[in-house]
Amino acid sequence: MLATGGLLVSLALLTLALLAPIFHSSDPPRWTTRHWIGEIVTVSIVCVLALGLVYLGAGAIDAVRSGPQLLDLGLLAVVLAAAILIWRRLKARAPRAAAGPAASQDVSGSAPGGIAAQPPAIFDRLKNVP
Repeated sequence: MLATGGLLVSLALLTLALLAPIFHSSDPPRWTTRHWIGEIVTVSIVCVLALGLVYLGAGAIDAVRSGPQLLDLGLLAVVLAAAILIWRRLKARAPRAAAGPAASQDVSGSAPGGIAAQPPAIFDRLKNVP
């Protein structure tokens, strides 16, 4: 039960980490613009996460009552190690994708200490918010 719970929790969190940039991109795919798609994706991720947490809780209670099973703990360790590796791969890919053309800009206008002289472009969007 512990391995199944760890697998479900990892699957939900990795799916969330993979889909968040897709839904929040400046030019999202057409299928993400329908509001009911976002609701279906959100509900399904939350359901898988909740089911995984229930499995983890039930596995922990079973491990306390009958003693930990080495096979179950080993499988949980493998699942968590694989999830961490995938998470790191997603994190390593994200800065390069997010940097895009901004990474090639000249940094000669930055102040000492690496602080940019101009505020980031995100603040320009916030000025127009009512």
